[in-house]
Amino acid sequence: MNDATALAEQVRAGDIDAATTVEDAIARCEQVNPTINAIVEQTFDAARQRAAELDAGGASSGLLACVPIALKDLFCPAEGEPGYQGNRRLAELDFRYPETGAVARRWAEAGAISIGHSHSPELGGGQCPAAAETHLYGPTRNPWNTDHTVLGSSGGAAAAVAAGIVRIAHASDGGGSIRIPASANGLVGLKPSRGRISNAPAGEAWGGGTTDGAVALTVRDAALALDVLAGAEPGDPYAPAHPAPPSGYVAEVGQDPGRLRIGVSSTIPFEDTDPACTQATEAAAGLLDGLGHRVETARPEPMATNDYMYDYVRIMRASATATLRSLEGVLGRPWAEGDVEPVAWINYQRGTKISAPDVLASRERLHQFTRRIVQWWNPAPGLGDGFDLLLTPTLGVVPPRVGHLVEGDERTLTRRLAKVTPYLPQFNVSGQPAISVPLGTPEGMSPEGLPIGIQLVAAPGREDVLLRVAAQMEQAAPWSQRRPPIHAAR
Repeated sequence: MNDATALAEQVRAGDIDAATTVEDAIARCEQVNPTINAIVEQTFDAARQRAAELDAGGASSGLLACVPIALKDLFCPAEGEPGYQGNRRLAELDFRYPETGAVARRWAEAGAISIGHSHSPELGGGQCPAAAETHLYGPTRNPWNTDHTVLGSSGGAAAAVAAGIVRIAHASDGGGSIRIPASANGLVGLKPSRGRISNAPAGEAWGGGTTDGAVALTVRDAALALDVLAGAEPGDPYAPAHPAPPSGYVAEVGQDPGRLRIGVSSTIPFEDTDPACTQATEAAAGLLDGLGHRVETARPEPMATNDYMYDYVRIMRASATATLRSLEGVLGRPWAEGDVEPVAWINYQRGTKISAPDVLASRERLHQFTRRIVQWWNPAPGLGDGFDLLLTPTLGVVPPRVGHLVEGDERTLTRRLAKVTPYLPQFNVSGQPAISVPLGTPEGMSPEGLPIGIQLVAAPGREDVLLRVAAQMEQAAPWSQRRPPIHAAR
């Protein structure tokens, strides 16, 4: 299967029409989705109607001309479409979004056609924010090994792309939720800088720690999605620290990044890292060294502990409580214990006890953490360490078996989640761009036959540097033609 860029080129050349792209995607979904459960709400009729409109008016000339996608079933409003977000009560009420947000609108304006909503945790948290396993829909299964989880929160999106249902899918990231499933499913997952993609009509989420984006087959598709989604909307609370390239991000793919200084941290002091993840990172370091970069063992000093997580979890809990309260009008009453999954209810109750001064104090400490960590990328003498990139494992563990992250008491599940994400939420707090890419070699697979990704982190606003280096790695160790055992194009 070619990537989304190639399919859009075929449409613009007149080699294929919108109806065909949509019917092909629907057929692929019907073939493999019963096995992996990636698309939990189908919008086939709306997709067919949109395709007919595009064909009648002349095929789209947008960046994603008639390319089928999936929208994540989480805070991505598209007027009239289901807004269940993995919650059984919202599903019972058949809650529909009353308006279209900036992200769904920009996908559509670029010519993309959504065929459904991809699975994610209940309201972004549920039993575990890193597992696409809900009481409403059940688990999404990894197409590389269906006994194992796709992780999350953009787990349904990643499974849909890896299994060939769609070639690119909407995703979002508040603590690794683009990068985590990208690693688990052998995809490219770029978390953009804070403010690069508008969250309109919302203001912010998790204190500015979340962002939308995509999971993709190739680096050029990740760049294409960024060109589609990037840009401010009136009233946005943040602006990225560095402007977008004048020619767009796709133009950065294939450009020479120059000789960069890259720090490598293949382990982390406060959490054990699976040897397979460490080995993949060391292999990636060797690849980058062979490409001419200056690679050395180093990491930002604030990464030595995870003390910042106390404050970020406080922000997340307060935000989750606020979200539930904002939906009480839909529910018609206050939320009760049986309305959400057990761990979500615990977090809701804890969130009600967090005061406004507590939230403000946590936000101030997280801003201070951000100032400390970004100094590592600052090239100014005496003000920073002058690194261009940080290389780490994406995950601390190989994707566990289905159920591991959602079955157990709250304390056990919290500890299991922490083992998955020791390298990721720091950069949601700092707002820096980060990308997970497959290693692209046989050594980049775990003994269970699961992909292993590595993470690159750039200075604030420097997605261009990430894309240049990721494309360089992709060319040196190609990965996009690898296919899991469960794949619609087989």
